[in-house]
Amino acid sequence: MMLAAGMFVAVSCDDDDENMVTVPEADRTFAISAADGGMFEVKAGEMAVAKGDSSATGMVMGSDSMSIKSFGQMMITDHTKANNELKGIADPKDVDLPTTLSSAKQMKLDSLNAVSGAAFSTMYARMMVTSHQETIALFEKESSTGQDAELKSWATQKLPTLKHHLEMAEMMYDEMK
Repeated sequence: MMLAAGMFVAVSCDDDDENMVTVPEADRTFAISAADGGMFEVKAGEMAVAKGDSSATGMVMGSDSMSIKSFGQMMITDHTKANNELKGIADPKDVDLPTTLSSAKQMKLDSLNAVSGAAFSTMYARMMVTSHQETIALFEKESSTGQDAELKSWATQKLPTLKHHLEMAEMMYDEMK
């Protein structure tokens, strides 16, 4: 009887291994990079809300102009939502997403924190342009070559929002030059 119980446990373990979802390394790398970028957008957005100019930059959204603070708040809202969605996809697949920024992203955040006033607003807007260009390239690659269907679909769904963020960041930055 003990032997039968041992075999049941062994079979159960084998079944668990077979049911585990294996995520290709390129998709795993995408998820980790997307999480890092998303955290950066949220943290930089928090800084923009705290330190940014609340006057409109002249950037028009419909009939309203957008300030650094309101753009930062939009980054917090949109990227927090995307980060939570990504975590929901990654956790069941046993993809460990970072909980702290990479050293490269932390260095960018530290340099942003070191300035204030108009210099902060200009640096933040420029960083948002660059960050969204990099993020769009990352998501386009996953959208076209990703092997994990769920991550690939998620990346494809996020592209229109990311492109909209880029357009807004470019307009905001252009107004400051």
